[in-house]
Amino acid sequence: RRADAAEGTGHTTARSAMDQLPRGERPKSRCCRRLRDLGRCDVKIKLPETPLILAGAIGGPIVMWLVTPLRNALTLASHDSARSAFGLYCATFKGGLAAGWTGALAPTITSCPQFCVLGPLFHFLFESLGSRSAAVVLTSVVETLVSYGSQTLNSQMAYNQEQELAGGVQIALSNPWLPLGPGVLLHIARNVVSLCGYRVLDEPCVTGLKRAATGLCGSRRPPEWLLQFLGVFLATLVASMLSAPLHQAYSFAVTSEAYIAGNPITRFNEVLNFFQASYLTRDDAGVVLGLSGTLCRDLAMRCYYAATLTTIFVGMENLAVALWAWKGKGSAGKAA
Repeated sequence: RRADAAEGTGHTTARSAMDQLPRGERPKSRCCRRLRDLGRCDVKIKLPETPLILAGAIGGPIVMWLVTPLRNALTLASHDSARSAFGLYCATFKGGLAAGWTGALAPTITSCPQFCVLGPLFHFLFESLGSRSAAVVLTSVVETLVSYGSQTLNSQMAYNQEQELAGGVQIALSNPWLPLGPGVLLHIARNVVSLCGYRVLDEPCVTGLKRAATGLCGSRRPPEWLLQFLGVFLATLVASMLSAPLHQAYSFAVTSEAYIAGNPITRFNEVLNFFQASYLTRDDAGVVLGLSGTLCRDLAMRCYYAATLTTIFVGMENLAVALWAWKGKGSAGKAA
């Protein structure tokens, strides 16, 4: 009772002190007091540099348009486990040279904000949060909100073109402006794994290559820019292999009528059946014998696509930074 009385006295004293404050300065609740204290915290915010913004705004659409045939071949691969990678690349151009870029317009339009997310927004979040992993996850979610609709439409158009030439059944096209839809969780998971390639794994890969080059070649090791490029390329290959099954599952999901029309349980079963049918081999009794050759094919195609896309983009990013620094030196020289 004495403890309760003391506690009550403490609350009474605190309330009396609050009552003496002007009405406008009184916190109305504990939640308000916490928000007020949070507002007093100093948050470090650093905006991305201008060349990083330019690289995302200009280089993004160019890169996304260039790799459209590689992306369309991956969509066809999600429904065909028999054809080789070369056969799938040829299939994208079956209707002519322009057919390879079927559905390229939608992702190219949204690629400007998408690559601004991958570049400037990532750097902004990393500088603000101080955590590379948190920046990768948040960037991947925003990237999905920006690019899911257009990439889904691109996959469906590539699939429908194949079905039209083969006399198969086409699926209804989705709205490219919808940020969410069937397969969105697969899309986010794929983005997280892919982004880890050149935002998390790049530094360990570059550092390892530099140490190896120093140990093997000493002072005659390759130039810094080449080691940086090879490190990013190696990290991208690792992330591409890890993200390949997720990307193929997403491509299958958005081009499968059963998945699109199904409930969550049906969709889960469809994805599970996709993985089993595509990447496992069984005997006549249904016993799993091992992994199929389709997995190696998809890993190689995904590596080729993602490594090409990310390496070109990171190269544009580094080029933009170098040109901006060169421009700054030139302006300083003229001023002097």
